[in-house]
Amino acid sequence: MYEAVLFDMDGVVVDTEQSVTDFWQRLAGAEGYTLSGPELERHVFGHRADHTLRKLFPQIPASRYDEVYRSLRADQESLRYRAMPGARRVLAELGAAGVPLALVTGAQDWKAAEVLAQLDLRETFGVVICADDVSLGKPHPACYELAAERLDVATRSCLVFEDAVSGVSAAVSAGAACVALAVPQRAAQVLGAGARTVVADFDEVAFDAGRRALRAGGEEFAFARQRLGAH
Repeated sequence: MYEAVLFDMDGVVVDTEQSVTDFWQRLAGAEGYTLSGPELERHVFGHRADHTLRKLFPQIPASRYDEVYRSLRADQESLRYRAMPGARRVLAELGAAGVPLALVTGAQDWKAAEVLAQLDLRETFGVVICADDVSLGKPHPACYELAAERLDVATRSCLVFEDAVSGVSAAVSAGAACVALAVPQRAAQVLGAGARTVVADFDEVAFDAGRRALRAGGEEFAFARQRLGAH
């Protein structure tokens, strides 16, 4: 039985893959090169900005990181965000059923706050874990372990929605079950990382409140009854 659902943010709750790609490609262009698809997959999607800088921009010294972070913040706060298809519905259904929810992102707290404000989801998540809450980012499991601890549930009782290989690896390493949101070209990668199943978006996810069961990609996940005192 599952007790809580943990959501990654970028590419899961909010559609940001193109805007994230555009920022890092602009930075690479200013440095005289273009990032490849595999580089974006391995070192951008699902990773913290400091990881991306170390792996893909070794010529940029750490003394310039704050400059890049300021540029990233200005860029990301200028955007108008939109929820992934079906995300609002699934979040509302789970929330109405009293299932504890957490947002677990490698983004900075200011971006999470901006996204949640724009999408009117500030009251949706009982716990929000951001980049600075843990010393090691995904694929390390620390972020999901901390989210489960703050929700007062075991990680093995958590269902995680992720989209990137690094995030799936983090969830699985923490002992959680993971559903991946992925295009067909990425399906084999996230399944290889340990995802239980793959869906294109939340339009392929259904929650039956009466049975307290969530169905995704041919898999069904049963949830325990709401605990006394839970909100």
